[in-house]
Amino acid sequence: MSRKPAAVLWDMDGTILDTEEYYNDSARGILHAHDVAWTDEIELALNGGSLPDMAQVLIDAGAELTVDEIVRRFILDVSARLRGKLPWKPGAESMLRGLRAEGTPTALVTMSPRVLAEMVVSAMSFDAFDIVVTADDVERAKPAPDAYELAAAKLGVDIRECIAVEDSPPGIAAAVASGARVVGVPLEHLVLEDYEFTRWDGLAGRTVQQMFRV
Repeated sequence: MSRKPAAVLWDMDGTILDTEEYYNDSARGILHAHDVAWTDEIELALNGGSLPDMAQVLIDAGAELTVDEIVRRFILDVSARLRGKLPWKPGAESMLRGLRAEGTPTALVTMSPRVLAEMVVSAMSFDAFDIVVTADDVERAKPAPDAYELAAAKLGVDIRECIAVEDSPPGIAAAVASGARVVGVPLEHLVLEDYEFTRWDGLAGRTVQQMFRV
């Protein structure tokens, strides 16, 4: 039996949009300029973090820049690529449209800065979200639950009656800690046995009613 949620709260990078490679390309460029080799460990450490956290990963790897300098580079590189067609993850746009057709409140809950989140939202061809919560709105980034708790508060709903959709370990941890029901669409190689959530291989072919049954 389906339980229509009070709201569906969406992560952005890697969940709605296939932008993680944009950040990885930017990171590779930064590391290459500092003669630092790219590794699988660096790629995994970058997954799902806030931009300052990602910047610190590169500094720890050997990039001789400040956090602010790297964050500015990320924003410049990624925003330049977002000016083209949005790189929707398969099934994400149709799921969002279906939720809106059902009258379900939605929120974007991202650790990207507001400048990038607003660029994405303004490029969408429909009214996808009621509110947007970004890294600029909270003191603690994911995996802390603050962003999800703030989104529910702004919508005026009980977080325990919401569904959160995430892809990364920090994001899934944040959503679970908030008390939301969680749909995880994580990368295949990630092991997330410490968290209780509904794991989907992706959003392609999924229906709104399937989400409501989570």
